[in-house]
Amino acid sequence: MTGNAIIGRSRELADLWNTLPKRSVILSAERRVGKTSVLRKMEAEPQPGWAPLLVFVESARHPIDCVEAMYAKASEAHLRSSRGVWKKRLQDAAGTLGSGSAGGWKLPQIQNDWRSLLHQLVEDIVENSDQAAVVMIDEFPLMIWNIAGDHGAALAMQLLDALREVRQEFEKTGRIRFVLSGSIGFHLVLQHLKLDHGYKGAPTNDMQLYTLSGMDEGDTGLMCRAYLDEEGIRRQTVETVAARMFYRTDGLPLYIQYVCEALQESGARQVAPGDIDRILDQMLSGRQVQWFKDAADRIANYYSKLGFDRTASVILDRLSGEEDFFGEAAIVNKVRTGDEKATRQDVQRVLETLIDDNYLVRRFRYRLMRQWWKINKA
Repeated sequence: MTGNAIIGRSRELADLWNTLPKRSVILSAERRVGKTSVLRKMEAEPQPGWAPLLVFVESARHPIDCVEAMYAKASEAHLRSSRGVWKKRLQDAAGTLGSGSAGGWKLPQIQNDWRSLLHQLVEDIVENSDQAAVVMIDEFPLMIWNIAGDHGAALAMQLLDALREVRQEFEKTGRIRFVLSGSIGFHLVLQHLKLDHGYKGAPTNDMQLYTLSGMDEGDTGLMCRAYLDEEGIRRQTVETVAARMFYRTDGLPLYIQYVCEALQESGARQVAPGDIDRILDQMLSGRQVQWFKDAADRIANYYSKLGFDRTASVILDRLSGEEDFFGEAAIVNKVRTGDEKATRQDVQRVLETLIDDNYLVRRFRYRLMRQWWKINKA
């Protein structure tokens, strides 16, 4: 889906555009909450004076892959020197690089010079663009994790430090900002690098954290209108159907779309609040929904590297039975009942990580996730 076709999110977009003149942003959200859609809409509908570059790095396994992706987007948007300055820099770094060399970026002399090329590319964008550039790097934490896994933590830490250096040098011009976005919490990557590899850096402590969650009730209503009303499915009562959809889906666009498409496929001509309940209850009882599986797998795959997986699972099991906010002391006691070696500080650290990672706000952040966890995991 392109940015122009994405429904709603006007409040979130306004927040992000209002922040960028002051500082760069870390955009935090789990998979399928809609962060890439927000970035696509920023790319399609930029504020005056801004030139957005949306860079996808989910498959990047080396810093040069990130530089290459940034270079491609800058070239596409004509945000690098029309005089060919950066191309000459690239050729100089390679020594003799023929214009037809498809593997140029993978040459050892290019890979080894990634830090210099990153600096020169950002400099070139700043010096040769007539607008302020916002470089939006999607799945940035996953890239850092992959680089650490493939080439060692030292190279991942070097990239974090290099990006901070270029930001500090060029952001003061007001000509460039960055949005670093990812579905793996950036704090998880930093904790791994700090605890296991002695990383001392603070690569993003000057950036604004923005956590994306579900849409508001107004935007939920807009989606209902687009997916139901405009498809000839009458809402029994416009307000009650929209309110029920918002309550049951937490305003998450993917699940609003899921319900609406299920209604379309059923051939329904009218929808009542109870129809929304029925469809979502059936979905929650199944184990095939990828968003929930991703959240559960993240505990096994990433929290285990920090030694947090067992405690995190106990906390989530306990809170899956609670609709309201639950006291920290009760959570600590629950964990320590099953693991006498767990200290209060240990439990608090895991609890804070779950909050930072958008699982919890002293209860499950999303009602849907709590219900799925209770049925399938607890």
